[in-house]
Amino acid sequence: MAASKGRHPRHGRTPAELLANAANAAKDEPARLDLAGLTIVVIEDHADSREMLRQIIESFGATVLVAEDGREALRTVAWVKPDLILCDLRMPNLDGFGFLETLRHHPTLSRTPVVAVTALGTTADIRRTWEAGFNGHLVKPIDYRMVASALERVFWAHGRDPSE
Repeated sequence: MAASKGRHPRHGRTPAELLANAANAAKDEPARLDLAGLTIVVIEDHADSREMLRQIIESFGATVLVAEDGREALRTVAWVKPDLILCDLRMPNLDGFGFLETLRHHPTLSRTPVVAVTALGTTADIRRTWEAGFNGHLVKPIDYRMVASALERVFWAHGRDPSE
């Protein structure tokens, strides 16, 4: 039986339903991530959002580097080789989609997981980020549990369990 348009062929859920289910599950248990030894890059043009993400991720023990746009981020990731990137979509100079497209063609960084962090949260927006190659989609405004849940999912999907 063919899946309905926009639904996953195996479980029949849309990307938006999967994100909602994950967010609800995250409310039931406290975040307990240990990201010590990992490096995460946050790409965000809004200073307050950038600082909030940095503080949340550092609270899990990770080293966090920040960039204000995609161009600055490309220079940063070239020498840092991060374990994960959180990337705003709407930024000056080089937006999140342009950043991701460039990253995916880099010989040593192409498989680095990248999570979109954006105010764009419709099903079409989420589908667009997945189709572009992002490994996750966080809708602003973000909070501690939402970030913890997204990081846990991404690291789990890439063969690493950060809660162990």
